[in-house]
Amino acid sequence: MGRLKQIFYMAKTTFLEEQHNKRVIMGFLLGIALFGHWLNLFLQYALDTGEPVNVMEAFIVVEHHHKSILFLTACWLLIISDAPFMKKNTYLSLCRSSRKKWDAAMLQYIMIQALLYVAGIAVISIAVSSFCGFFGFMWSSPVYHLAMDTGNHLGVKYNISFPWMNVMKEMTVPQAFMITFILLFLYLVLIGFLLYVCNLLLKEIYGILIVSGIQISGYLLQQEGVTHLSLMAKAIPGYVIDGNGGQWTVIVLFCAIILILALISLWLIGRVDFKDEVEEE
Repeated sequence: MGRLKQIFYMAKTTFLEEQHNKRVIMGFLLGIALFGHWLNLFLQYALDTGEPVNVMEAFIVVEHHHKSILFLTACWLLIISDAPFMKKNTYLSLCRSSRKKWDAAMLQYIMIQALLYVAGIAVISIAVSSFCGFFGFMWSSPVYHLAMDTGNHLGVKYNISFPWMNVMKEMTVPQAFMITFILLFLYLVLIGFLLYVCNLLLKEIYGILIVSGIQISGYLLQQEGVTHLSLMAKAIPGYVIDGNGGQWTVIVLFCAIILILALISLWLIGRVDFKDEVEEE
């Protein structure tokens, strides 16, 4: 129990230090602003139809937009870009605990920030949609018409689309909302852990370049239709919901990669030269 308390305390300390960081604040604000842009497009479309929407649909529709995860993840990288979060008091934390505990605390911090980032976006989408929406399990007429817009006429007019009739057939709105939330959260944790591991091995600039390269290649593969090779595409429920539990396969895959990255960081943490890292700070 004492071990868990130490890990939680170090994660909490890092969170309190980072929440005043201008880069972290900017990442959150940019992410919310970008999400708000597509949210506004969707709600404008809904208002023009004169029909109410389910308050959870906005989050689902925006997260399925082809550029949404690309830019939201870019803002997420801004939030965690200084991983592994070494400060001048890092030596004190290491003396009072151990490298392994400190490593676990940094991973916990990444997960907490990812949860807050996704939850913040989801809460804002529900709050704004409540002014022209309803609560329930049913899909709304505006989203149904978006899904049936095979000619993309509505997509061209409103710059928002949702060509995912498979999602509507297989799931209720709350189910789709939860799967969208979970996949986005796990994808951000995966990206965060990957950046953390890369920065343990290399300097921060190289870690950012590697992860950004993976992001861009995933987006390009998604655009070319090679979705089975794109982790980014797998984070979009519409690509993986097939009526046979495809979404659970992706969740297991993401969790497995996250676990592997955590184990790699545990192995690497004993080989990091903290003196050089802290001096750079």
